[in-house]
Amino acid sequence: GLGLALIDFSNTNMIYFQVFCNKVGSGTQSWQLYNVTDGSEIGVINDTGTTGDKVLSTAITVGIPAGEKLVRVRVKSTVAGDDPVYYGATMRCC
Repeated sequence: GLGLALIDFSNTNMIYFQVFCNKVGSGTQSWQLYNVTDGSEIGVINDTGTTGDKVLSTAITVGIPAGEKLVRVRVKSTVAGDDPVYYGATMRCC
């Protein structure tokens, strides 16, 4: 999985971001690719679908930071009792 990763985003025009998870509960779960270095969101995948194991993906083309950044994945839900299971994530810069 993508724990903490130090990525050089120089010359990056797109980030392909995938999360493998198990959705638990009824809320919207937002999987965020988070820029730890600058304290900002790079991109997010909002899961409003049904529960269960799934692979979620998105192509990020705006808001890509410049230079080397420490990044990680984090999640939140609109329902406090939801507790999604995080299996791992991938990221590919193009």
